Amino acid sequence: MDFKNINRKIIIQTSLFGVFMGIFSVLGWSQNSQPFIWLFTAAITSFYLYYNLKGFIFIHCLIIGISWGIDCSIVQILFYKTYQLNNPYFITELYNISSSNPRLILFIISALSGLLLGIFIYIPIYILKKIKK
Repeated sequence: MDFKNINRKIIIQTSLFGVFMGIFSVLGWSQNSQPFIWLFTAAITSFYLYYNLKGFIFIHCLIIGISWGIDCSIVQILFYKTYQLNNPYFITELYNISSSNPRLILFIISALSGLLLGIFIYIPIYILKKIKK
């Protein structure tokens, strides 16, 4: 895989959303609607990538999804006390999984969620490319 063909500008533009979602979740603004916001943004990103990329689309999708998860979790970990105060239900669930290191579990869950989002970003692109043929 030659990473010279990766469009860094598009990755940076789209990956900033992870930082915004991290801020929204730390402040507690997206407690109930977070999955829907992620899916809506993934759908918009899919169409943006479909019209602006010609090659290596799957790799771009994975990089963007993983960066969303990692960026979001870094913001949540940096402001963990505020995140803990504004998201008591999720913190309780996090402590049920592991009370020894909830920040590590938060990071792992976010990175895996980002990977799944990256795959979800690719699915509409794949379908559109098959229909277009």
